[in-house]
Amino acid sequence: MAQPAASSRTIHFIANCVYGKHLAGGDIHFFEMARAASEAGYKVNFFGGHALQHHIHAQGLNASITLTESGPKEGINAGSLGGQVALFRDYYNRYRGTLQRLDQIRPEDAAYATTDYWFDVLPVVRSSATAKIMIWHMQAPNFGQIVRRGRADVDAARLASLHYWWSQNRALREFARVAPKRLLYVHPSMKDQLLERGYRENEIRYIPFGVNPDPPMSREPAPKKYDVVWIGRVHRQKGIDDLLQTLGSLAQEVPNFRALIIGKVKEELEPEIRKRGLNATVEFSGFVSEEEKFRLFRASRVYLMPSRFEGSPRVIGEALICGLPVVAYDVPTYRPVFGEFIRYVPCYDVAAFKSETKKLIEQTRAGSNYLDKLDLQKFRAEASWGNARGIFMRALQDLTQSG
Repeated sequence: MAQPAASSRTIHFIANCVYGKHLAGGDIHFFEMARAASEAGYKVNFFGGHALQHHIHAQGLNASITLTESGPKEGINAGSLGGQVALFRDYYNRYRGTLQRLDQIRPEDAAYATTDYWFDVLPVVRSSATAKIMIWHMQAPNFGQIVRRGRADVDAARLASLHYWWSQNRALREFARVAPKRLLYVHPSMKDQLLERGYRENEIRYIPFGVNPDPPMSREPAPKKYDVVWIGRVHRQKGIDDLLQTLGSLAQEVPNFRALIIGKVKEELEPEIRKRGLNATVEFSGFVSEEEKFRLFRASRVYLMPSRFEGSPRVIGEALICGLPVVAYDVPTYRPVFGEFIRYVPCYDVAAFKSETKKLIEQTRAGSNYLDKLDLQKFRAEASWGNARGIFMRALQDLTQSG
């Protein structure tokens, strides 16, 4: 039987996890996959909330949306226990809203769970779409790590981490039962875990986290204004205390030391910067555009990555494609993805972190950059959005052609 053309098919992106005005790394990833599907002739539809609707318009995507909430939700403080309960309630309402509208997904359509959370994956599992895809972005902490707070992203209340652990395990278990399917994973170590869960080799695909291999301002000559740069949020997972200790030491030991902090964190960090006497040394840029971010990377000598846990952080890739050396703790998730492109130090050894950063600053001030001796072009190609989009489209076409 002849298969419907891509132009007559619809792919539904189930994305109930989008809140607020700023996009997370996973959001950026699925928007790129949506663009790839649209350019290939698929009709693209999203299931999600009003915040998602805003971003679809802002991104200029040729896509429709099925709203899964009655009205915009604002003011949920996920950092408080009450806020986490309210967020879970909202997740459930969006999930229920999605199930009520599942009749919009036809058997000849494709459905893609943009996260590994139950409120995105279970609707895909229960839909009538023949072609079903999900993505696994990061390994949740296991139960023991949650109880002991053995991973830096587990907060004191533990409620969010318990939900993450339960949600991910249920999603992977439920999705394993459907066929045909494709599960996309973003870290090489995930492959063995999926095979142990009963997934077959032909059902899973490694997909890169995705970077623009040649973003605006990434190769333009830029005077080096800052010795170090950091971007992130204020959370113990991000190694904020280690970052501040490093900045304090470098300010004393490196002549005319300058540092830049990117992101909407000035209100939280500036008091501590002033307390440490670093206000004349550390500059806050605030939230910046993508183009400005790459310009600032080019104007810096070393990227600091003091995080105590990460998966496959895109920001490291973005720093590298700008030719920006990276110093990071040797957490187990980095080497399989970034290999020799990072300068590693023993985990949580602040003295070693500071020492390696100082050495790199001195080298780059002298005109030497270790990245010049490595194959950055190959890294750009393998980590590129083009490669990620190609893998996604091959997975989608495999399913729709066999469905």
